[in-house]
Amino acid sequence: MLKNKIILIAATGFAAAAAQALQSDSSKPIEIAADRFSGDQVQQTAIYTGNVEVHQGTLEMHGDRMDLSVNKKGYRTGVMTGRQARFKQQRDNPDPRISEWMHAQADKMIYNEEKDTITLITNARLTRTENGVLKDEATGQLIVYDIRNARSQAQGGTVGGERQRVTTIIAPRKKDNESGSSAKDTTGLRSSDSIGTRRKE
Repeated sequence: MLKNKIILIAATGFAAAAAQALQSDSSKPIEIAADRFSGDQVQQTAIYTGNVEVHQGTLEMHGDRMDLSVNKKGYRTGVMTGRQARFKQQRDNPDPRISEWMHAQADKMIYNEEKDTITLITNARLTRTENGVLKDEATGQLIVYDIRNARSQAQGGTVGGERQRVTTIIAPRKKDNESGSSAKDTTGLRSSDSIGTRRKE
């Protein structure tokens, strides 16, 4: 089946870039592709189903279904579901030798353009990579990732009657002779700039 394709040109993108995301992404058009599309211009809603893909610069979202709505202020909210819904975006890194990416996946993913957050619900996983190497990872039943401030909050949950705990993996401190860092620099989870956003990934 030929996919429906819609290109949205907007000053504020579907996932507007913040300081931590690749800044050029926000100026790129948004392309949404799916097997089926249903839209309501009066209600400002749209439903995409079947192999849904969202692209805006380095930003990508994939899932089985996406419900898109626009509030009175013009901000978009996208709810992506699937097994599993996936998100990735490149981050700005001051060291040109480092290709840094943020990856997220969950059974349900909510992007809130006004708050610039991604909420991952059920079997959630958030990771950060550098040059294809996993640096940080967080898993839980609920993760809220603040793109603008590069901060995340994770919660466990109850699955099958058992309480699930939050798990994080933090990269070790880099040595003096490692490129792109000094002994005082850490690549682990930090309060303001650790976990976050198609080149090498």
